[in-house]
Amino acid sequence: MSGTNSNSGFSPSSSPGSKKSISAPKNVEWSSLGRKVGVAKTSMLQKMGKVETTQSNPQLVIDNMKVKVLKALYDETIRLSKKMVSKTQKYIASSTPLQESLQELANYYTNEHFTGRSIETILKIHLELASFREKQQTSITNRFVLPAENFVQTVLGPSRDAKGKFRKSRLEYDSALSKLKIAQQATNIDLRNLYICQSHFATYKLRFAHRQYEAQVKLADTVQRHGFEYLVQSINLLATLHDLYSNSCTHLNENEQSIKEIKDYSANQKKIFQDQRQDHQLKLYELSREKEENKYNELVQIFSSPDLAVVNAICLSAGSDQEAILEDLVRILDAHKQTLPIIKLGITKEVQSTSSAQTLFRGNSTATKLMTAFTRMTGRPYLVATLKPIVDKLLKDSSGYELDPEKTSNTEGNVERLSQICQEFLHAIYNSIDSCPLPFREMANHLQKEVVKVFPESKHTSVGGFIFLRFFCPCILSPDTCGVSDSASLTMEARRALILVSKTLQNVANGITFGSKETYMKDMNGFLESNMEGCKEFLDRIAEMPPNTDYQPLSSISEVKSNQLPSIHKLLIKNLEKIFKTLNQYQQSSVTFSLVSALGKLGDVSTE
Repeated sequence: MSGTNSNSGFSPSSSPGSKKSISAPKNVEWSSLGRKVGVAKTSMLQKMGKVETTQSNPQLVIDNMKVKVLKALYDETIRLSKKMVSKTQKYIASSTPLQESLQELANYYTNEHFTGRSIETILKIHLELASFREKQQTSITNRFVLPAENFVQTVLGPSRDAKGKFRKSRLEYDSALSKLKIAQQATNIDLRNLYICQSHFATYKLRFAHRQYEAQVKLADTVQRHGFEYLVQSINLLATLHDLYSNSCTHLNENEQSIKEIKDYSANQKKIFQDQRQDHQLKLYELSREKEENKYNELVQIFSSPDLAVVNAICLSAGSDQEAILEDLVRILDAHKQTLPIIKLGITKEVQSTSSAQTLFRGNSTATKLMTAFTRMTGRPYLVATLKPIVDKLLKDSSGYELDPEKTSNTEGNVERLSQICQEFLHAIYNSIDSCPLPFREMANHLQKEVVKVFPESKHTSVGGFIFLRFFCPCILSPDTCGVSDSASLTMEARRALILVSKTLQNVANGITFGSKETYMKDMNGFLESNMEGCKEFLDRIAEMPPNTDYQPLSSISEVKSNQLPSIHKLLIKNLEKIFKTLNQYQQSSVTFSLVSALGKLGDVSTE
């Protein structure tokens, strides 16, 4: 058996028959030696672990693993408990400003005010709960954190230290055993060295056994004590939480009546607030709706002025659009039930300012324009229903009506033919009285009453002039403008026939015969005379107010607010300078200021 160097494993070894190698530098040798020592130590520790697992007492290994886990769990539990305590401290610290704010808020209200008393009750509850949390913080620290830390320091720590000492003694024991084997296996046994190795081995073996026993006992004791200690700490923690929740519930139960009163008061105040808010919103809506509904009222009042100054100025500034603008104004006034009163007032003024009944409504005043436009707009369906059948009949055969010998070489039978068609027109008009629009009859009624006061002899001619001159005859002359016929059907011959019919009907309404001015029409005088009384009866009937006086305006207020009023508003802004100039010419400066005020309240037309 070949001998082994005592430093085997820590320095290079050489076999007995090997060649002598060249020695390396000293520093390289020491470096190589250090690496080998490190490798040997690591290998030894790994072997020790395996030995501990395979050769040591299995219970010791199990207890050691349990203690490792317990140490990690206790450390984490203590960390989280301290964190909870820290959070509670922050909560208590941050609640101080809240308490001060609540106290200031409570001081703001008088003691008689329920809100002040409620805040004071909440403040007391909050203070009491804060004190319970402070007690919980102290209790967790004293009854859980400190005992847990003490268990870690006095039990877990020492058991881990004992395990560490056992590991160290095992390394010492293995080292001594290795040295003893080397000494025993040496070629030349050194008795003194063998004695020393044997003595060291015996000492380390005894120490190893003692420390193994000590580690085994302490680890087992730690595992056994953990169950008891954990139970005690859990009970302490549960007791702490129980105290907090029990005290909190007791305190809240004591204030249950106050809390109920606060809840009831809050619910009642909420309902009151909601009702008030709903009322407020309803009032705002009503105000907004009323403002929207009435925003044009001031402008309508200006239009409705008896002198019609602004209406006249608007029409004069409209140029070629005057007829369309006048119709818009009629719709606006009619929707607000102002058209008939204005026309009646205009009739009264016209009668009072006229010296002769024959010149009534022969001028072109604003009131007359308004009346003409109104009668045309309200009477168009009535005109079509009354006149269209007779006009269509005439247009189918428009020959044989000419009475002027300068325009035709043969007038034989034309008087009878013209008389017949005129009679048909009159019968159609007389029979349509029940379909006559109510505004017509109301205007005819007012006109007849006013004329009789000043010109009694013109009782019928005044109404005839209005009904025929302003209504039927213009439509007969130009049926294409009233929707009675189309322009393509109106030949020159047809237009001439319609002119003769219009002349005849107008003279019937006026109660006069043809004279020297139109001698060729004298042959129609017999027809005129035979129809004058019938026409008077018709004019009296149409001037009577019917039992039913319900009248449907041309447009509703909402319709004119959406269409005509914004259009007129834009026109006013566009032609403002022209309108002001016209008003100043008629010395209507007061109306100018009223108009400026109304337009200013409406705002910029671009926002419409």
